[in-house]
Amino acid sequence: MANNDELDEIRELSAGRRLVCNISAAAIVLLAGLFLLLCGCGVINADMKKAVCGTLLFALGLIFLVSALVGKNSVSLWLSFCFFVPALVELLVKTTKLGYAELYPLYIAVPAIASFFTMLFTHEWFSHAAVIGVFGVPAGIFALQSGGVASWPIAGAVLVLYAGCLMLAIALKRRKKDNENDN
Repeated sequence: MANNDELDEIRELSAGRRLVCNISAAAIVLLAGLFLLLCGCGVINADMKKAVCGTLLFALGLIFLVSALVGKNSVSLWLSFCFFVPALVELLVKTTKLGYAELYPLYIAVPAIASFFTMLFTHEWFSHAAVIGVFGVPAGIFALQSGGVASWPIAGAVLVLYAGCLMLAIALKRRKKDNENDN
């Protein structure tokens, strides 16, 4: 595991690491294409038209993940989950009775999920915890609505209350910072 200083600095990949990333990306795209071809030919019992979006999203997420691990790049790791989560939603929509109406909170949670996994990789707890709070809490509120636990009026009111609490916390934090700067 790289330390935080190594993760914060931007550095060009060595020729060897760049080659690993490029060959991995090509292999992932080839495997995705082969999977879709096998679906299209009926070898794999899945409708290719239904599989294409999720397959390509997953492939892009995997390319970013490999790049993140090879290059020790936290931004690539974060981006990988911006593709993995929609790929998961596609898989669930196409293989279960769940629809986008039930799963849309996962889209809202994408930055929180990406930050959670990046936080585990970088050990940058505070910067990612803020993103998790800003996006994860509203995603949870919307999940209560989409899961049938709360009606739209209740979820909407709770969301407005959360926004107000968030605004108050930011204002107080800013005020504290202003006071420190004045001294």
